[in-house]
Amino acid sequence: MDALQLVEMTRQRLVDLAVSENYLRDAALAGAASQIWQGSGPQGGLVSELWIQGAFPSRSSTDSMESLASEGLFPRDLCQCLDSTGKFPARRPLFEHQSDAFRYAAKSRSGEKPSFVITAGTGAGKTEAFLLPILAGLWKQARAPNELGMRCLILYPMNALVTDQVTRLYELLKDQNKLSLFHFTSETPETDRNVKPAEEWNLCRRRSRQAARKSIPDIVITNYSMLEYMLCRPQDHGFFGSALRYIVLDEAHLYTGTLAAEITLLLRRVRDRSRVAPEQITHIATSATLGGTNEDLEKFAATVFSVPRTLIKVFRGTQAQLPIPTELKTAQTPCATQLAGYSGTS
Repeated sequence: MDALQLVEMTRQRLVDLAVSENYLRDAALAGAASQIWQGSGPQGGLVSELWIQGAFPSRSSTDSMESLASEGLFPRDLCQCLDSTGKFPARRPLFEHQSDAFRYAAKSRSGEKPSFVITAGTGAGKTEAFLLPILAGLWKQARAPNELGMRCLILYPMNALVTDQVTRLYELLKDQNKLSLFHFTSETPETDRNVKPAEEWNLCRRRSRQAARKSIPDIVITNYSMLEYMLCRPQDHGFFGSALRYIVLDEAHLYTGTLAAEITLLLRRVRDRSRVAPEQITHIATSATLGGTNEDLEKFAATVFSVPRTLIKVFRGTQAQLPIPTELKTAQTPCATQLAGYSGTS
C-alpha cells in the first residue's frame, strides 16, 4: 500500500464530496473553496498531514509451540494442527508476554484458577497470548459427560471485532473436530436455511443459532449486548452451565465508569447462571492501551472479574531493542585525484 497515494486519493474524494454537497453557483467561489479544502490541515484542508509512528516488535522468548510441546506443556497433536494451517508455525519464537502468560496459565494448581491481564501494543500478539493457553487447556481436558454449556466465553465490544476474531480462530481450528466455536451477534442467522453459501464452514464452527443451541460449542465469541440478550432468553439457557472454564474480556480499556460496573454485574450473572464460582474460572483481560501500574491493573481486573487480587498477574509486552551498528559508515572525502576525474563532465 502506498500511504502517500492513499492520502492524496482520500483528500481528492473528500474534496469532491464537499464540493457536490455544498454546491456553489459562483464558479470562482467554488474554485477557491476547492483549493482551500485541498490544502494542508492547518490552512483549512480536509485532510491533515501524515502521522508516522514506528511499530517496533516485542521482545522474543526462547519458547515456541514446539518447545512447549517437548516439555509436555502444549498438546503435541494441537501443535501439529496449528502448524499445518501455516497461521502459527510451531517453531516460531513466542514473544515474552505470550510465553510468560502461557506458563503462568499452565502451572498446576489445586482449587483456584489463575487470572491475568495482558497489555501490549497493536500487532504484538495479544490474541495468541490468551488463545494458546485456552486452546491447550480445552484440548487437554475434554468436556465431562455431566458438564453442560459453553466452556469459553470471549467478549468484544463491537460486532466488527467479533467477526474478525472468529475468522482468525476458525482459520486455526477448521481442520480439526475436537474443539467447536460459534460467533453470536445480531447478524448470526437463526437457522441453517438462512446461511449464505459463503458461510458453509466446516463442522467445528456452528453456522446458525439453531445449530449452536442444539449442540453447544466449546468457544462462544460475542459482544456484551448480545450476552445480555442470551441471559434473558429462555431458548439460550443451554449456553450457560458447569463447563465454563474461561472468560476473556478484550479491549478492556473501553470498560470504565458505568460501563465497567455493568460488565462486572453481567459477568456475575453469567457465573451465577452457570453455577460456577469466580475462582474456578480463568479470567483474562487484554488491551493495547490499558494504562496504570501493575497494582492498578490487578485491582481493576480483580474488581471486574470478582476474584481475589492475589489470583491476578499482569503481563506487559516489552519492545525489543533494535540492533544499532557500533560504527556508522560515512562517505569518504574525495581526494584531488578523484575530483580531477570529474573535470569536463556535465
